[in-house]
Amino acid sequence: MKKLVIQILKQELKAVLVENSTKMVVLGVFPFTGKNEVAIKTEIDRITNELKLKTEPIVILPEPGLYPNCENWKLAKNQFESCLTRAYYEAQLGQFKNQGTYLLLEIGNSLNLSVIRKTTKDIEIEQHNLDRLVADFREAISEPHESRYMQDFCSNHFFLRKTGNSGLNIYSKLEDDIADGAELFVEYGANMGALLANLDTLYEPNCIAISGSLSQTFDAWSHAMGKMRNLHRGKKPACRAVPLKDKTNASILGAYRLS
Repeated sequence: MKKLVIQILKQELKAVLVENSTKMVVLGVFPFTGKNEVAIKTEIDRITNELKLKTEPIVILPEPGLYPNCENWKLAKNQFESCLTRAYYEAQLGQFKNQGTYLLLEIGNSLNLSVIRKTTKDIEIEQHNLDRLVADFREAISEPHESRYMQDFCSNHFFLRKTGNSGLNIYSKLEDDIADGAELFVEYGANMGALLANLDTLYEPNCIAISGSLSQTFDAWSHAMGKMRNLHRGKKPACRAVPLKDKTNASILGAYRLS
């Protein structure tokens, strides 16, 4: 059955007509003006009318933190969060094809965890936003009068708080001045290692996949992450932690299969 899936990106909407995992037609990428719920809903209605489709579209919400209050938007009867659609894709067609427990950690402006439990008969996905978890890191303890949360250590807030620039911006300048940003990524990697060690203890996953905008900087902090993770775990071996490459229409296919 053909279904229209609309994915909300940073400054545009992507409309794809999906029939199955191999038959997809990108109908267009539609820029829009305004960054609030009303403006985006108006554009979704316009696209649906223009394409003369009678069925309700499936809508993929943007990455948390990309737009104000986007997690509370009600844009369609059938809508899914972007981290959920990517998790479902990975469970069916991507990294998590075997039975077991898997974690998908999305790191960007926000910090989101999908816990995927896969059996021969079913796939269960729990979602957790980790932004406001109090982080008991050394820096947090040394600043008793200022609360520090997980997003301050493991999301883009870490780089903004330290330098005023995004992690991707700093990463892009590493080739020009490696000394300027390298220490920052070592510190960030240590924070991520402590987080992953705690997730290891809680879930004992088969694999941890890392997605989101900061996964593109993985090579700059993965070594420090591994050292800190191993320090916490001791002799107990850790599961793989792998960055997910951007896959065209991965979230689109996940939403299609979820609906």
